Amino acid sequence: MIKVIDDWYITVEANPINYVVRHGDGEKDKNGKMKDRGIAYFSTLRGAVKFIRGQIIAEELSDGLRTLGDAIADIDKANERFELLMAKIES
Repeated sequence: MIKVIDDWYITVEANPINYVVRHGDGEKDKNGKMKDRGIAYFSTLRGAVKFIRGQIIAEELSDGLRTLGDAIADIDKANERFELLMAKIES
C-alpha cells in the first residue's frame, strides 16, 4: 500500500500490474482483502496520483459557494501539494 495524501492511498496488483486508487483508512478484512473499494485502476503510478489530485480538487470545489478567484486559489493550492509529490516520484 502506498499512502499518497490525507486518506488517499494506492494498492498495487500484479499480473497484470494495476495501481488501484482507494480512499479510506486502509484496513483489511479478516481474509486480508482491502475494506475500501477500488475507485480507479491505472497502469502507472503517475496516472493514479494524477487521478487523486483531480478528485481532491473536485471535492474541494463541490463544497459550498466561492468566487472564481477563490476556486482558482484552491486549485493552485492543491496543485502545489501534488507538484511536490510528483517531484518525489520522478527523483
